[in-house]
Amino acid sequence: MQTIYPEKLEHYLQQNGAPSVLLVFGDDLLLRNDALSSIRKYLSSDDLERIHWLQSKDFDWQQLSSGEQSMSLFGNKRLLELELPDNKPGRDGSAALTEYAQNQSENDIFVVIGDRLKKETQNSRWFKALAERGPLVRTQSPDKSQLPAFIHQRAQRYQLTLATGVPEKLSDWFEGNLLALDQELSKWQLLSNDGIITEEFLQTSIDDVSRFSVFALQESIQQQDYEGALHRLNRLLDEENDFHRLIWILQREVQLLSALQKAQQTQADTNALFRQFMIWPNQQPGYHKRASQLSQKTLLGAQRLIERIEAALKLDSGESPLILTTHLLSLLCCNNADAINQTLSVFSHGIEPNEQFIHL
Repeated sequence: MQTIYPEKLEHYLQQNGAPSVLLVFGDDLLLRNDALSSIRKYLSSDDLERIHWLQSKDFDWQQLSSGEQSMSLFGNKRLLELELPDNKPGRDGSAALTEYAQNQSENDIFVVIGDRLKKETQNSRWFKALAERGPLVRTQSPDKSQLPAFIHQRAQRYQLTLATGVPEKLSDWFEGNLLALDQELSKWQLLSNDGIITEEFLQTSIDDVSRFSVFALQESIQQQDYEGALHRLNRLLDEENDFHRLIWILQREVQLLSALQKAQQTQADTNALFRQFMIWPNQQPGYHKRASQLSQKTLLGAQRLIERIEAALKLDSGESPLILTTHLLSLLCCNNADAINQTLSVFSHGIEPNEQFIHL
């Protein structure tokens, strides 16, 4: 089965023409839209009839077989698009798709649109029958390691130049949501005076875009910017973000810094650690510096605070998760374990740190 990626689809169509069937499968909406736009653009003509179907519980599969027998009004080519939300057409749909593949009208271009492609779907009879008539257009999100290059190329569509470090930062922000990335690039094309997107430019955009706040909070911690961290914490809470997810992210930061500190002390290789936590090369010096600055006592105190926050959230311990999180940010930004411990001693519930948490 031939596989084509959206960025190569336009060239493929120009070189080979439109095949009878195109299987557009993947979980990324931006790449899916790109693929469909390329197909529609190539087939655009005044006499092209386009029909789009969305499979539902009561979908009438007879539309496929009746379509084979009834030519469009003037016998012109038709673009038939069938969207399968869960990649499962069911027994009737499987039979109808298999029959259609065997009896497709030469006037039809049939595009099947689905989500992430699994082996179960690829091995199905209906999929194999259609795959014999045309290629798979894979609209799967790039791996995180490939995202910076993808984002750089995407920015060029909008005549934007990304400064050093910006593609990696955007990869963190937009992983799994490239459609939102494209929308922001379109907006930045209008907002940027010189077409150059720097980290300073992004900083001015962060406060206006809620989904950036989590990563901005991490950056404030790395920069030891306590006021900035509090500001972004308040934005996250104002936007009704999941507090559990927020604590998971902070816990991950403490885990990484603790493991990195131990690796520094034992002179162990940290490359595997950074790969495990998916930290970009340009971010690694900052983590090395922060891990060397923080004391073990501070990181143990941070772990203790996270455990108390979890107890407040899950066990209704009586403590305020917000107050504890505020103290956690102070601890991570200011490296003042003694002051924080003294302040919180009155709230102590005797939760002992989990050594496995610190020493991964």
